[in-house]
Amino acid sequence: MQNWNFGLVDVIDIALVAVLVYLVLRLIRGTRAVQMLTGLAVFVLVYELSRFFGLLTVEWIFGQFFSAFIIILVVLFQHEIRRALMRVGANPLASGASPTEMVDSLVESAFALAHCRWGGLMVIERETGLKHLFDSGVEMDAPVRSDMMLALFNPQAPMHDGAVVIQPQAGVGGRIVAARVLLPLAQANAKALSGEFGTRHRAAIGISEESDALVIVVSEETGHVRLADGGTMSEAVDAIGLRQLLISRFSQYAGGHA
Repeated sequence: MQNWNFGLVDVIDIALVAVLVYLVLRLIRGTRAVQMLTGLAVFVLVYELSRFFGLLTVEWIFGQFFSAFIIILVVLFQHEIRRALMRVGANPLASGASPTEMVDSLVESAFALAHCRWGGLMVIERETGLKHLFDSGVEMDAPVRSDMMLALFNPQAPMHDGAVVIQPQAGVGGRIVAARVLLPLAQANAKALSGEFGTRHRAAIGISEESDALVIVVSEETGHVRLADGGTMSEAVDAIGLRQLLISRFSQYAGGHA
């Protein structure tokens, strides 16, 4: 091969592309985007086969489809793109340390609510900021404690509707920074949700689709406690199971941002 030079710039170029591909695959892993990419790959294969065998009508149809390919990608992957942009704009200096004290308080609070059969939504902020949600609720500054959660989610209390937003803070475990917050309902995984899930669970899925937040959901109908993360909902767990899930999620998060 003549006049072929491979230098440092080429190595950097390939490395950057490899990192970009890795980050994209990591972002869409376990989401509906994987299935949609598989479907698009099938379309590309059919298009190439139609060109190879001279199937002019099929080639023309797929040619029209791919002429608007960028717009189609934006429409299909709007939720994944929005989530990626929110992560890019997040604070890179945010701490990923595992707040054990806060986890214990969250577990105690969740099962105090479950014991009373009071519904609850606890959103734990991680790297993606959630301050844009505060306009729909009431800003506050309170400790993460079971008695505080019971006071907020008491069905007779004025702020029991909606969710509370919790920010991990070094030295104090975490603080409740907003209550009565309205969350976006699930979009990407709405049809996959079980019929037993109501608005509270769909809201938990919705905010976990848009951000990297963890959401603890307590059902007032069943008393079951679940954890939403990355657009998926866990099975009902007991106190030990919830604590293990939270510690695991925070540990993975810290490892990915070390």
